[in-house]
Amino acid sequence: MKRRMMTLALLAAALLNGGALLSAGGNGRGNPNIIPVSIYGTDDRVDYYAADKVMRKFAESTVAMFAEAALPRDEASGGYKLKNLNLRGKYNLQEGERFGEQPVGAYCSGVLVGEDTVLTAGHCFRPDPRGGPCEKVKMVFGYAVTAAGQMPSTFPAENVYSCKSIVAQKVDDNGADYAIVKLDRKVNGRYPLALNRGEISRSAKLAVIGYPSGLPVKVATNGSVRSIGEGFFVADLDTFGGNSGSPVFNAQTFKIEGILVRGGVDYVYNSGETKVEDPSRPYAHTPGRANVYSQEGGRGEDITMIKEVASLIPQSEMEKYLDEAQRQKAVQQQSPAKVVPAIYNPGQGNGPQIQPAVYYGPEVPAPQPIEI
Repeated sequence: MKRRMMTLALLAAALLNGGALLSAGGNGRGNPNIIPVSIYGTDDRVDYYAADKVMRKFAESTVAMFAEAALPRDEASGGYKLKNLNLRGKYNLQEGERFGEQPVGAYCSGVLVGEDTVLTAGHCFRPDPRGGPCEKVKMVFGYAVTAAGQMPSTFPAENVYSCKSIVAQKVDDNGADYAIVKLDRKVNGRYPLALNRGEISRSAKLAVIGYPSGLPVKVATNGSVRSIGEGFFVADLDTFGGNSGSPVFNAQTFKIEGILVRGGVDYVYNSGETKVEDPSRPYAHTPGRANVYSQEGGRGEDITMIKEVASLIPQSEMEKYLDEAQRQKAVQQQSPAKVVPAIYNPGQGNGPQIQPAVYYGPEVPAPQPIEI
């Protein structure tokens, strides 16, 4: 409870003081439009331990989605363990590629939006051929590098949940793409995050949290909105296959603006004189590298607008708290100091003086931390 209260107070303080995030930074090979995405400008991705305090809290409410076969049960401990495979080995990447020695295994990302409800991309599940059947998908909290050099390899059973049912699903390769999933039980120790139920601002600064290429959770910031389409918008955040379903946040309001669903090329390889993009058999080519565009280059990433699903998701306590903090900030901004009529003070040798008095209205108290 204490951890949740601290997060609520931290977010409210940031809102009331005009703060912003301070972080350092579905494979879909069957469809070229659904490969979400690559690097724009400088690679802004950072591990959990290197992200700022707010984004670490948010990361704790995201899930990595694994195929059941990719996360075998450890009978000795009762938990689950990752298979021994790293990023460089799976994708045949060059020496020195970022995060190349970290483990991989997840195939999609998601975010907790209710006590037993996860929001993700629709193509992460059947009947879409790129997704898994609900009953064969495991959703894992805490898949993260919590300190430099400390790679995750196992998960306690309490961090691993199963898909119980799909409440809503839509897959439009040229529009909205989402799924709302019920878990097999309520989630303990983590909180549902807040949604923006209005329109996204063209000037919004963006951040994303997810599991690129199946890696442990990464935070990427410094994103911006490029354009707004029907049911989705396009941004320039640094993400890869595996980020499908990742929540995209407004860095000023701390609310989810949408979920990442598709984008550009992940990895490029050389095959003689030919450049090959995201091949199905990476070891048929020379070792590859992450695809890098200029900040304004590439196709950008498509993000399903949260308003497409907001009516299906009740407000969380976090969202109510942030709404109240924002309301109080607006009240403060609308109550400037007022000058009252001048006060006459008899002078002492220099004649009478006129001294204007300034009246300050009562301060609006900050919202008090609450337990959720």
